[in-house]
Amino acid sequence: MGLMLALFLSSLDQTIVATALSSIAGDLGGWSLLPWIVSAYLIASTVTTPIYGRLSDLYGRRPVLLVSVSIFVAGSALAALAPNMPALIAARVVQGLGGGGLRAISLAVVGDILPPRERAKVQGYLSATFATANIIGPLLGGLFVEYLSWTWIFWINLPLGAAAFATTYFQLRRLPKPGKRPRIDWAGAALILLSCTPLLLGITLVQRAGSWLAPEALVCFALGLAFLVLLILQERAVPQPMLPLQLFRNPVFTMAILVTGLTSMVMMALVILVPLDYQLVSGLTPKEAGLRMIAMTLGSVTGSFLAGQAVAATGRYRPFAILGAAMATAMCLVISFIGLGHSLLLDTVVTLLLGLSFGCQFSPMTVTIQNAVDPRDGGIAISCMMFFRLMGGAFGVAVLSSVLLWHLPGGVAEGVPPLVAAPAFSVVFLVAGAIAALSLAAALLLKEIPLRGRT
Repeated sequence: MGLMLALFLSSLDQTIVATALSSIAGDLGGWSLLPWIVSAYLIASTVTTPIYGRLSDLYGRRPVLLVSVSIFVAGSALAALAPNMPALIAARVVQGLGGGGLRAISLAVVGDILPPRERAKVQGYLSATFATANIIGPLLGGLFVEYLSWTWIFWINLPLGAAAFATTYFQLRRLPKPGKRPRIDWAGAALILLSCTPLLLGITLVQRAGSWLAPEALVCFALGLAFLVLLILQERAVPQPMLPLQLFRNPVFTMAILVTGLTSMVMMALVILVPLDYQLVSGLTPKEAGLRMIAMTLGSVTGSFLAGQAVAATGRYRPFAILGAAMATAMCLVISFIGLGHSLLLDTVVTLLLGLSFGCQFSPMTVTIQNAVDPRDGGIAISCMMFFRLMGGAFGVAVLSSVLLWHLPGGVAEGVPPLVAAPAFSVVFLVAGAIAALSLAAALLLKEIPLRGRT
């Protein structure tokens, strides 16, 4: 229960805030800073994910998860009390510093208490928690803004966080604790932050500027790559690195990470761009476009649950990764050539199959990664998966948004005629299909190894 609450907290925050952005800007001003309310949390939570994973390997899951929940709740309170936009953005950074551990450590705990073959079943329930938060988040945000105040999108995290803290404190006391005093690679932790933060900032600036050649974005990419080189040198030299590079010498781990990252590129970009397609090409209202996205969300939950049950029953994960990637490729190509908005039935079927394809890949890949590594590295392995999933998502949104802007004369603006927008979105889905095809190639190269049982 504590793990599901922690996952619910981290997932709800990403959707409940979006519906309140205009109200926040209306009260606090600073419209130019509005995008950073989302970006500040995303960057802070992403760059700290691998650090939390490694710390949980060294100090134990329970204490690190409790610290993560506490920081997240403190950041939520600061956000609710923020008097102006800069203060709110700073509070969102604090929230992100806590949020980085919520999802990754929760998944790592599942790896501690269940063997890989049985673990796949639980992934379906965790995916259901994630999807539930995605569905009710915008609804809750809208209700809070309309009937109470936007501050309640942050106050709601206090009782939920208290419940997550209490259940985690009592239910996870029996988790194994590390046997020896750890040596912390603080230099590695600092270099992770210094390398990943500029890269994410660069991706954010690309989205804002609409160009990969924006000078400020290029500076961020250069800084990130320079610190990345230093990080690799540091982690090769220390006995207990914050990011063990030997994980990437494991071909199963590396291919699973590649499948996850490429799939996330497609999924996160389509979550943003499919509703935009509905509105610009088909003339649907934002509410109507949002309702049509429910099929994709339900598909991802169903796919994750069914794939988890099938992996537990068969002990095999590779067929589901291949099936999911092949289905995603096919559906992207179908949308590219046929388009969306012709009929509710067709849209529902196609987006439902897209969601199923994503679920078929994400749930089995979590089990694959946990099964491929030494249990002592389970936390950092899952954190790496979450990190590359988040980075892949951010990169995918930037890439496919840029493709859309390049093929829309004058960019995305009100009044773009459907005859102009439709070909642009056709190219977007064609590129998405190409990325999904790369994921299929990686899945075909994925080696099948037996899932560990309770022995």
